[in-house]
Amino acid sequence: MDSQKEALQRIISTLANKNDEIQNFIDTLNQTLKGVQENSSNILSELDEEFDSLYSILDEVKERMINSIKQEQARKSQELQSQLSQCNNALENSEELLEFATRSLDIKETEEFSKAARQIKDRVTMASAFRLSLKPKVSDNMTHLMVDFSQERQMLQTLKFLPVPKAPEIDPVECLVADNAVTVTWRMPEEDNKIDHFILEYRKTNFDGLPRVKDERCWDIIDNIKGTEYTLSGLRFDSKYMNFRVRACNKAVAGECSDPVTLETKALNFSLDSSSSHLNLRVEDTCVEWDPTGGKGQESKVKGKENKGRSGTPSPKRTSVGSRPPAVRGSRDRFTGESYTVLGQLSFYDANSKQLLYSFKTKFTQPVLPGFMKYLFVHEKQDYLLIQKDETNWVTFKRQPNEHHRLMNRINKNVILALLTLTSSAFLLFQLYYYKHYLSAKNGAGLSKSKGSRIGFDSIQWRAVKKFIMLTSSQNVPVFLIDPLILELINKNLEQVKNTSHGSTSECNFFCVPRDFTAFALQYHLWKNEEGWFRIAENMGFQCLKIESKDPRLDGIDSLSGTEIPLHYICKLAMHAIHVVVFHERSGNYLWHGHLRLKGNIDKKFVPFRKLQFGRYPGAFDRPELQQITVDGLEVLIPKDPVHFLEEIPHSRFIECRYKEARAFFQQYLDDSTVEAVAFRKSAKELLQLAAKTLKKLGVRFWLSSGTCLGWYRQCSIIPYSKDVDLGIFIQDYQSNIISAFQDAGLPLKHKFGKVEDSLELSFQGKDDVKLDIFFFYEETDHMWNGGTQAKTGKKFKYLFPRFTLCWTEFVDMKVHVPCETIEYIEANYGKTWQIPVKTWDWKRSPPNVQPNGVWPISEWDEVIQLY
Repeated sequence: MDSQKEALQRIISTLANKNDEIQNFIDTLNQTLKGVQENSSNILSELDEEFDSLYSILDEVKERMINSIKQEQARKSQELQSQLSQCNNALENSEELLEFATRSLDIKETEEFSKAARQIKDRVTMASAFRLSLKPKVSDNMTHLMVDFSQERQMLQTLKFLPVPKAPEIDPVECLVADNAVTVTWRMPEEDNKIDHFILEYRKTNFDGLPRVKDERCWDIIDNIKGTEYTLSGLRFDSKYMNFRVRACNKAVAGECSDPVTLETKALNFSLDSSSSHLNLRVEDTCVEWDPTGGKGQESKVKGKENKGRSGTPSPKRTSVGSRPPAVRGSRDRFTGESYTVLGQLSFYDANSKQLLYSFKTKFTQPVLPGFMKYLFVHEKQDYLLIQKDETNWVTFKRQPNEHHRLMNRINKNVILALLTLTSSAFLLFQLYYYKHYLSAKNGAGLSKSKGSRIGFDSIQWRAVKKFIMLTSSQNVPVFLIDPLILELINKNLEQVKNTSHGSTSECNFFCVPRDFTAFALQYHLWKNEEGWFRIAENMGFQCLKIESKDPRLDGIDSLSGTEIPLHYICKLAMHAIHVVVFHERSGNYLWHGHLRLKGNIDKKFVPFRKLQFGRYPGAFDRPELQQITVDGLEVLIPKDPVHFLEEIPHSRFIECRYKEARAFFQQYLDDSTVEAVAFRKSAKELLQLAAKTLKKLGVRFWLSSGTCLGWYRQCSIIPYSKDVDLGIFIQDYQSNIISAFQDAGLPLKHKFGKVEDSLELSFQGKDDVKLDIFFFYEETDHMWNGGTQAKTGKKFKYLFPRFTLCWTEFVDMKVHVPCETIEYIEANYGKTWQIPVKTWDWKRSPPNVQPNGVWPISEWDEVIQLY
């Protein structure tokens, strides 16, 4: 029966150990799976960032090279245009002179003929036709700007992942555990001359076998190991085992860890032998004290104590050290004043088996001995005894607790067991309370709500938003909520939210929604106390990042172009971040925010920037009217019309006028500042503002088109010789009351060409002979087009454009739309030489995108050709 129980106990122990081993392996697999997912996500993010960086560099190089080509094109075109103009003038003058000379041949009177001949001779002498160089100033050759990227293309095709070193192999046979030190030896599975160094990781454990995932200490790391062996010295073997693993590193990355190795770190227990010690040493089982009066003055007493203290266990063989010198009697002062050598032998035994472990003779000079004993007692209190063998070698032994210590350990174990029992009981009670008051309410029970419990208010998101609102309120930071997800939820329950008072919320329904960010807008023009805001935020536990950039409106002004303005703030608390989008007030009574572009010194892993809702490009919004509401117990400001604000977000992309290029344009082509030009610009601006106001009331989208769009893109201004304002409207946005709306605004209809189904065009007469032309655009599969009609002949024309979308911009102190694909739109209408001003323009022949589109039937002329 007993043997069966013993066998069963062994089986149970084996099964328990195996179950523990399997559970540890399951934990390891789960942790590895989690690590694979996290590391894969991080690597993908880093890969995206690296390629984005490459794309950015390529875009910059492309833009620089395109500008070089365009500048060369503009330079040569200007030279040839100037030469062409001179030739045309010379030809016109020469033809006039030729005609005059031909008429002079018919003069009959000699005096008059002589006079004409002299005039002809003088004019010929000064004629520009004879002073012109008939060789072009520049050639049409542009080969000096050609490129060949074959080598770069081949280099890009060779892009690959970094070479990663293989995992080293630790050799347990070569590893050594001795003298409070561990020597770990490893090797590479194959020769790798690119290895730069190794990383050794280790930790203490009380479990044999594979490293445990749970309830273990963190790995300690030793980096930059050049060899394949390393000795950890000065250790304290206070655990049964130690885990070790090694990683190989080249100059780029670190490879995988080796298979972990577990080494036993067994400490030695010992006892002290009093029979062979010095006369002035009082030796007990585990401690030694100095006795200046001679602790062994009477041999018989010593022997009596020895015989009394032993119970059947044979004493280790005593090693003779010769006759003892007479005991030194007297005070401690006399001993410290003398200098002599103490000879003796120290023997160390296992406290359990009583077997001899180590024995050696030693000598200590008198001045060293008290220091040695003091050092010994300090380590004795730490369960270690440090013995000096000679001047350079030390041996450390772990002290075996005496009976008093064993008793205290048993008492401590009982106390700890009681505390663990009490703690477990308290934790179970807490679990029952939490289930009753929180989880049951979340599953639909109404009892917890009736008792006033608050559900979900311990979420990371809600706490981060609460702290941020406390921060902004205390510092008078003018922010309002613009987070799309939260605004949509609020809008669906707007009436319920409006009727919620502060502190009456029992469940967190909005700010507790899982997400990485919460977005707020900061009205920068209302912020009066920017200084110190960062410091206060960090004192509240936030980690904040400030992103600045140059004001694009100052681009090209040398004295101001370096001025930076804040664009975004990101404040992180735990795992949730607050994204503060800085809204700047613009002269067109709208709000603008900048592009979130990360500079080289910014930590790209600070937050997942790619998940941000705002900042992928600059944006523009109507100035919202705000209202204060209580959301999840927090008072926040939101747009009074959240639906309108949410509709603006996907269509908010903003394109800045090219201020730097515009200033360069006016340096090359002087701005027309005549009275007529100034008056036209003023009238055109007023007409454009009136048209925008009228179309906004109708809810009709429009954009700057034709010459007005060219003036915005090329020179950030109205072209003074264009004599009209051009707008574009998608035909699907046409409304039958457009004409009457403009007439009510004081703009009479000048003409109407075409019809809604085909080539519709409207023109209204503004003041000072400035007219407003509205072209309606029709959408095809691969292109868009607008029509034109010649009133005299009924001929139809079609102007083809590549497909485009609309972006916001600022023009003449207004927020208006332009095609996002602006350069393609302008080049379609004005060709590649759009940068050169052309004052003579034939709308039927000059545009490169114009093509005939038939003729209107005469029967339809009354409908499609209406002149007023």
